[in-house]
Amino acid sequence: MFRSDVIAAGLLFVLSAAVFVVSADFPAGRGGDPGAALFPRLITGTIAVLALGLLVKDLTASERSAHEIDPTVVRRLAVVVAFPTIYIFAMPILGFPLTTVAFLAGLMWYSGARSVPVVLGSSIGVMLVLYYLFGVLFQVPLPEGLVPIDAVLPSIVVGLI
Repeated sequence: MFRSDVIAAGLLFVLSAAVFVVSADFPAGRGGDPGAALFPRLITGTIAVLALGLLVKDLTASERSAHEIDPTVVRRLAVVVAFPTIYIFAMPILGFPLTTVAFLAGLMWYSGARSVPVVLGSSIGVMLVLYYLFGVLFQVPLPEGLVPIDAVLPSIVVGLI
């Protein structure tokens, strides 16, 4: 019998440790500023503490309830987890605009949206908002990938600033 709470707590500990390791390379703050690693470490530290509580609760419980997991739910969860994973790994290759439109359109299609104009229009619209917000307004470097679509997009926000 699987102990789902122990497995979940273990996975959350692994996730927290991974974020701590990855955030070690983030730039340190200057003059008392906490630096870029503070926020991700604060969140994953909270997740680790909550995972510890889940683990203690499971190990000290006198009775354990059995959970029946529907394979359809597991399959849907796996697909929803696969979408962002593929998105993260494809973005450096394909670039932010193409990957974001494909990610959003695929996720909407999987969620049941079947109108092609709505799916593509929404995906492109959200990508443009995110691109102009983060790439242009906040000056966050976004991956260009193989196709530099960024150079083709109109610079409407830049003109307004």
